[in-house]
Amino acid sequence: MGALPERAFQRLSARLRSAVSLSPENVWARLIPCPRFLLSSLFALLDAIGASSAHLPGKLLRLKLSATFCGCLLICSAALQGQSPQPSVEELWAQANAAQQAQQYLQAASIYRRILVLRPGMTEAEVNLGLMLHLAGNLNDAIACFEHVLALHPDLFAPNFLTGMDYLKLDNPGRALPYLERATREKPDQLEARIGLANSFLQLGRLPQALDEFTRVTRLNEKSADAWYGLGATYLSMEKEIEGDLRRTSSPYRSVLLGESYLQQGQNDRAVATLSAAAAVQPAVPCAHSILGFAFLRSSKLDDATRQFQLDWDSQKQEGCLLAKLGMASLDAQNTDAAGALRELGEAAQIDATFVRTNSEWFLSDLTKAGLGAQTRVILDNGHTADAEDHGRLPASALMKKGRYSACSAALAGDTTPTNLNELRLAALCSYYSGRDDLVLSATGKILMRSANDPEALYWRIQSMERAGLSALTQGSELNPESASLHALLADMMRAKGDLTGAAAEYRQAIAAKPDFLAARLGLARDLYSDHKTDDAEREVQYVLNANPSDPEANYLMGEILVNRVELADALPFLLKALDASTEEIPYVHADLSRVYEDRGDVAQAIAELKQAVLVDVDGSYYYRLGHLYMKSGDRVDATAALDQAEKLRHATDAASLYEKPK
Repeated sequence: MGALPERAFQRLSARLRSAVSLSPENVWARLIPCPRFLLSSLFALLDAIGASSAHLPGKLLRLKLSATFCGCLLICSAALQGQSPQPSVEELWAQANAAQQAQQYLQAASIYRRILVLRPGMTEAEVNLGLMLHLAGNLNDAIACFEHVLALHPDLFAPNFLTGMDYLKLDNPGRALPYLERATREKPDQLEARIGLANSFLQLGRLPQALDEFTRVTRLNEKSADAWYGLGATYLSMEKEIEGDLRRTSSPYRSVLLGESYLQQGQNDRAVATLSAAAAVQPAVPCAHSILGFAFLRSSKLDDATRQFQLDWDSQKQEGCLLAKLGMASLDAQNTDAAGALRELGEAAQIDATFVRTNSEWFLSDLTKAGLGAQTRVILDNGHTADAEDHGRLPASALMKKGRYSACSAALAGDTTPTNLNELRLAALCSYYSGRDDLVLSATGKILMRSANDPEALYWRIQSMERAGLSALTQGSELNPESASLHALLADMMRAKGDLTGAAAEYRQAIAAKPDFLAARLGLARDLYSDHKTDDAEREVQYVLNANPSDPEANYLMGEILVNRVELADALPFLLKALDASTEEIPYVHADLSRVYEDRGDVAQAIAELKQAVLVDVDGSYYYRLGHLYMKSGDRVDATAALDQAEKLRHATDAASLYEKPK
């Protein structure tokens, strides 16, 4: 036999190369299961043989080929010793489950990725991959995974629910909302999804929807502490929003509300000054003299307190504001007249026992300090209203004058719901003092539909929302006193009252209970920054930005920190991201941006930014800066107008501070 032609070897070598380049299922891969580096050696040897084939006898060539193949197969066989076959999908699934049970979430995620290589598009594996990333705290990766699934299957509950909750954790309620809306459509009674949806509404300021959702959850499960916390936070947010409406009026209801706020904060002198002015206005706000009497009482001005209580309750006619009798009970307790204190309290309970229980916060501490706690508790527990059967014969207005608020409220909430404004106002007053906040909100809601800024309706609505909010928070704290949400809410309330130290302690407790609670960390950062602890504040802000670099509030605070350090160039990227912050913060972002652009020499842009900030200027400082920017640009007319406005605001601020000085 002659020499084998060179092109025969080339064809043989090419076929081998083509075979091993195919998928693992091809026949050559089954016949020659060698690692690629060994096959490459075989091909090199074949090339060498082919090059010399023209000079070899056929028999010798065949022997060389046989030896080559046998050698390769022996080497491949040895190389494959100890190697196990590729695990099946079922085996990988079991491994992933085991890793998940061991809380090795990233390991489980890696195994689910291997499954998806073998079975691309396997929805259950992709959902589980997202779940493992979620449990491992890789929220952005989890969201990306879930969103890929939802692009093909938009109505799946779990990916919608978890994506929404992860966006909430990243402090992005706007992105969370549509996912949680779809999740609750799929499973309307799933409590966690409902709470997530309600929290989205709350954080977006859509308070009526938040109220509806949290209320629904408390009805589905009255043991849900998170729902009660959310409900309380919603009521208090609504109270704050409406309080802003009332504060923009010059009504005496505004002054009474402000005086009560001072009283709650322990600023008794301010409370006396503010309430005295309000009580002098005719017609007086209901029970204004009694509230002023308590302010005098807290200031240890007992004679002044007595006069105010007597102005509000006519002991001869036995009519007026029943709160005055509770004030007299407190007054007697402070005067060590135990018999008088218990007599006043007992008489008030006979007139309206529900009223006394509802308003016990006004007098309870005074009677307890006087050693009358046990007797007071007996009156509160056993008190009943005398002559209740006669109430039906009196009109609601007469019942109110007699201090019988519960009967008044019941009469107006009977078969005929009040429709005219006078009856609605009466219903709001009586229902508030008898503890029926639901009826207060109903009555005031109807009034405000007719007159959106009615001061009296706003006053009663604010009072009821505050009480309903605190009641809901109390309910939640009884169910779960160590809740991170509770501590964060308490911190928010303390911060609003100016107690930065107490607020910081509550925020830290919230973070200790839930380390990835970004809202609590951001609240703590704001608190620390307000308390001039800038380095500590920056650490908390950086934690939030590491978890969510696009968080607008965190970017604003970081920008503010850098601006005040005069690191203006570094502040710019943070402030630009902060332009998506809440409506309340946007003007302050523009104010900081104006400083950055002024530093860069861009006076025109600095003016444009500051013009968007002067809407919140309360002391003239922004207008003053704006005036000087106009001067830099050569615009003397606008500069003069801005500086004049700055002067007006400065004088107004000085006048307000004089008005509120303690007397």
